[in-house]
Amino acid sequence: MTRLQGVQIATQQIAEAISSVLGMDVTIVDETMVRIAGTGCHQNTIGQDITGNNVYSQVLSGGNEYLISDVSTSHACENCGRRDSCAELAQLCCPVLLGQETIGVIGLVAFSAKQQRELAEQGPQLLVFMRKMAELVAAKVLESEAMQRTLLLKNQMETVLNFVAEGIVAVDHQARIINLNYAAEKLLKVKATEVIGFHISEVFPGTPVEEVLRDGNGFVDREVKLWQRGKQHHYFISAKPMLQGVVVQGVVASFRLAGAQVGPAPSTSPVEFEDIIGTSRALHQVLDEAKQAASGTSTILIGGESGTGKEVLAKAIHFASERRMGPFVAVNCAAIPETLLESELFGYEEGAFTGARRGGKPGKFQMANGGTLFLDEIGDMPVALQVKLLRVLQDKLVERVGSLQAIAVNVRILAASNRDLSAMVSEGRFREDLFYRLHVISLHLPALRQRKEDVPLLAQHFLQQQAQAYAKDLQGFDAAAMECLTEYEWPGNVRELENAVECAVVKASGGTVVAADLPNRLRSARETAPEKKRLAAALASFGSDVDGKRQAALSMGISLATLYRKMKKYGLE
Repeated sequence: MTRLQGVQIATQQIAEAISSVLGMDVTIVDETMVRIAGTGCHQNTIGQDITGNNVYSQVLSGGNEYLISDVSTSHACENCGRRDSCAELAQLCCPVLLGQETIGVIGLVAFSAKQQRELAEQGPQLLVFMRKMAELVAAKVLESEAMQRTLLLKNQMETVLNFVAEGIVAVDHQARIINLNYAAEKLLKVKATEVIGFHISEVFPGTPVEEVLRDGNGFVDREVKLWQRGKQHHYFISAKPMLQGVVVQGVVASFRLAGAQVGPAPSTSPVEFEDIIGTSRALHQVLDEAKQAASGTSTILIGGESGTGKEVLAKAIHFASERRMGPFVAVNCAAIPETLLESELFGYEEGAFTGARRGGKPGKFQMANGGTLFLDEIGDMPVALQVKLLRVLQDKLVERVGSLQAIAVNVRILAASNRDLSAMVSEGRFREDLFYRLHVISLHLPALRQRKEDVPLLAQHFLQQQAQAYAKDLQGFDAAAMECLTEYEWPGNVRELENAVECAVVKASGGTVVAADLPNRLRSARETAPEKKRLAAALASFGSDVDGKRQAALSMGISLATLYRKMKKYGLE
């Protein structure tokens, strides 16, 4: 995508504004000679390539302005292949400049003798105006690119915050919560989307954060005991003011439970194959294959849609293997910014980059030495890192960032992806040699919609977990609620089911979860299912030609237009 293509909507609006003010048609092309915006007859060719030996190509190559009073006699147009058939009588062309770079051309075009006279008579003044419009287009490009950089930085910062094991909460100058990370959600048992804008005391009562707002003095590792939900919790809290000049605009605080380790936990709770819930044949076929593979040392590639439980299966394989006493270390390759992923995997030496920890830091390969390293979403790993990963798999040696010394590691690799890696290999987005190095043993977890008989078991399991977490006495689901759960297609798989059950537990007011407690999307899907079945049956009965559709609509008591709309809605076209 060219820089002007990134602001095409704004560029078209500018073109239309110029045309309405000056009463002439406007066209704007990018550096690849593709028309980005246009009015009048040029509007019909937006998106088309206008490459040729025309005046626009000359503007792009030289960055010069052109005021052409008569196309038929202008030297600038003498080599244009469209000169004899061109309907344009006169033209004014301005380059769109960003620094010394020409990123496009904006042209003012006369198609009538009156417009041609105006262009000839007012040429110098119009040229000044068009320069300003070209500057406006360039400003829109810079604004869009600045916004993209800001969004990228925001996403990177959110990723880093959610990768930190400590809870982090930020408040504004009125002590209202403006952000909190995933660890804070878990520690406080809240959802960020539900508490943004609340006063800190409503969510985290008794914290000394407001003191920092009053006096501007931060603190580190202050020991605090707080009462929450009828229980006393023991925290270590650090806080720092956010300053604009000398004015405190907010506070960022980090906290952890007393005795909790800072950073990733050295071990993980054991998972056995028997802990994986489900009786379906599709699931147990995969589990049987995984049990056989667990006893070996081969690399295993686990496929399956997002939310199917790939990490849970990886843990079960690890704890059934001879490495069960060693560490299980998981890395989500999609959740860590590309600039951080290399140092996370391989570690870094002291002074390797600005902000590097004194003494350096071991990478995940070293942390998993003697155990298992689980590389989740490996399809999102940058190609440059794929090369380095392949070398580690082949040589069993890692080099920290900033070091020339190789460190031997003994790690079994389990990898997972919800993407089709073989297709990515064909497209050149994943290295073929790495793919075959990982693809020694392949397992594929079925989607939840492919094992619907497991939904009741999973739902009851999650209900018990969440009821205990929220201190509620819930016995199960009523018939309507269970029907909603079993009829839903679960695009988010087991993870979506767990979240749906948690939502139901929060909303439930009786001893049983009812359909009204479930998320709206589940109930909506159940309500539309009968209509879809009726529509499919009517089309099957009367046929899918025009007469058949007309009879199907009549049988359902709807118009033919409504029938077509519902066919499109349910994917029955």
